[in-house]
Amino acid sequence: MSDLKVGLIGCGRHGERYLRHLARGDVQGMKAALLWRRDADAGRAQAREYGVEFVEDPRQILDGSRVDGVLVLTPPAEHRAALVEALGSGLPALVEKPVIARWEEASAFDGLDASRLMVAQTLRFSPALRRLRQLIPAIGTVHRIRMAQRLEPSDLPWQRDRAMAGGGSVTLTGVHLFDLLRWIVGRTPDSVSCRMHGLLGHPLENLFDASFDYEDLPLLAATEVSKFSRSRMGLLDVVGEQGELHVDYLRGSIDLYQGQDCERVAELGDVPTLPIVMGFFGALIRGEIESPVTLQDGLETVRMAEACYRSHASGCRVRLEEIE
Repeated sequence: MSDLKVGLIGCGRHGERYLRHLARGDVQGMKAALLWRRDADAGRAQAREYGVEFVEDPRQILDGSRVDGVLVLTPPAEHRAALVEALGSGLPALVEKPVIARWEEASAFDGLDASRLMVAQTLRFSPALRRLRQLIPAIGTVHRIRMAQRLEPSDLPWQRDRAMAGGGSVTLTGVHLFDLLRWIVGRTPDSVSCRMHGLLGHPLENLFDASFDYEDLPLLAATEVSKFSRSRMGLLDVVGEQGELHVDYLRGSIDLYQGQDCERVAELGDVPTLPIVMGFFGALIRGEIESPVTLQDGLETVRMAEACYRSHASGCRVRLEEIE
């Protein structure tokens, strides 16, 4: 079987991580063939370095005539147009989260076949978090989930530009945790109360805390993102009636607490998730699987982000059903 050929739309700091994995052969059966980025000089230099072809117009990738799939890795404001064109031409697409920059863009996909679209919600593919899901039954009925992602401040200019980013940490990083919560619980929560701040002169929020409720479940869930500290942590606590699980998903460790005992039940290390994600995308292109993270999954996280913004603006709890 010949290798799948993919094109990359956008290849900045994060996009180059995808390109690097493909060039090193980290994704079996897939290779990068075409590359477009807005900074044409940088794009040509990357194309030479990684042995791919630079194209002057992204439509040379999105029409699907020369590649088997496309990776959409631009800032969020450019996702919608690229995805609509790819889906319109029947080209399988893997898109970085968030799937769109703003909730009001969701209607752009009405009537399009999105069955071959996959959203790169990479935490679902973390070996530590996949192991966590297997361990949850051991702690009984879960009533509390708490998760936090704390990262260093970004120096990328577009992440300070609402028009390009769509928002701050709620939009750019919070959607990771919102998707993780949906993946663990099995559905979208019913309401949220959220508070946020822009610290150290940042024009957008770089600290937020959101508390989610479920009307028919005795479960409280909290998500936090901090992007103002010189630190990096990814934490998840799941508390059940028979014990609790604490995960450091950036370092791949899981601890089980029962009574006064603590057992390290997994030590998986820092495993890159992008090759795993692209492997699943390759299986989707070949028709071996259905999309593991659908357009609807991606849109639900943006809906949760919109509810967070409305809660902060109003000072009140917001029901998710109000976001239509």
